[in-house]
Amino acid sequence: MAYDNNSLTTVRQLKGSAEKAKAESDALRLAQSVLDARMDAQVTASTDADADYAAEVVDGRVDIWANEQASLGGNIRGGQSRISDALNQAQTLLQGQIDALTEARMENTLNIADANETRRRELAKEEEYRTSDDDSLQRQINALSEAVLGILATISENRERLGGI
Repeated sequence: MAYDNNSLTTVRQLKGSAEKAKAESDALRLAQSVLDARMDAQVTASTDADADYAAEVVDGRVDIWANEQASLGGNIRGGQSRISDALNQAQTLLQGQIDALTEARMENTLNIADANETRRRELAKEEEYRTSDDDSLQRQINALSEAVLGILATISENRERLGGI
């Protein structure tokens, strides 16, 4: 059978499936450990004859804002959920700030590169103008030199004609 992307599972797909299965397995293990811990705590609490569990449970059902929850576990899980939500919001906010800083840094780098390129072009034009000016000046010097030589030749000819003065 020939290899075909559409008919065979790719390594990437296998890795993705394995990661998904591991995440689901981890979630099930966590749920099981939470249930085990809750049952252990209930068994341990029920063996202390002197404890007033009803008062402790009623006290535990009230949250920090004096809201009474339906159960002690509900209050605890609700608090954990609120903390988890707050952490997720903080993470999202911080990630947004990191992304904004990264974008600004990249934009700044691009602006510096653009400014450097603009300056390089200006210097290239300036060099071109100077080279052009240098050529123009050299032509003027050559023309003046020829004129001076012409004047000297004329003076020399006039001296010879006048009798060698």
